[in-house]
Amino acid sequence: MTDEPQPRYVVAGDEPTVAAPQIAEAPVVQPVAVAPVVQPVVTQPAQPVVHQTVLQPVERRRVSTWTGRRIALDSVIVGIIGVVMLTFGLIAVARAGLDGPMHEPVVEVLGFTTTATLGFIITGLGLCLLISAASTSRAAAVFFGIVLGVAGFVGAVQTSSFSDALALESSLAWLAVGAAIVVVLVSLLVPRTSVQSTRVTSG
Repeated sequence: MTDEPQPRYVVAGDEPTVAAPQIAEAPVVQPVAVAPVVQPVVTQPAQPVVHQTVLQPVERRRVSTWTGRRIALDSVIVGIIGVVMLTFGLIAVARAGLDGPMHEPVVEVLGFTTTATLGFIITGLGLCLLISAASTSRAAAVFFGIVLGVAGFVGAVQTSSFSDALALESSLAWLAVGAAIVVVLVSLLVPRTSVQSTRVTSG
């Protein structure tokens, strides 16, 4: 069996006539507009722009300040004895004067008789002790202390030999020996101390 249309016969009058087969019209197919296929566009998320700044490490400096102070008690004592002797000698020279002979006139200083010559000797030894104390030199202080002690001892023993030129009294000579002993002992036995301090600052 086919789907083709069969001819139909129509009787009209005496002669049969064959009716033309009716052909069914094919349906008109309207074209369907095909929507374009839109491919989704995949977008990448925007990456943030990062500016990197390299930071240099900050150097912290530590500054140390060191201070030191040396305390020499022996030099202080030697300096005091030197100042006393220097003052005594200068007063003796000033009172005796330099106009006449060095052994005349005989003057009195602090109850002791002296001349300009003896004043110069005492002034020189006092100045040497003062310089030794200022330089904090133990060796120099001991040396000039020994010189003072020997001179004082000789003057104390032989006072009469120096009575005309120096007008030296034995009491003043023994006082010089005592001062010399003090100078030598403190220079050899008294310890010295140092005070140190350190200050640290950060910058």
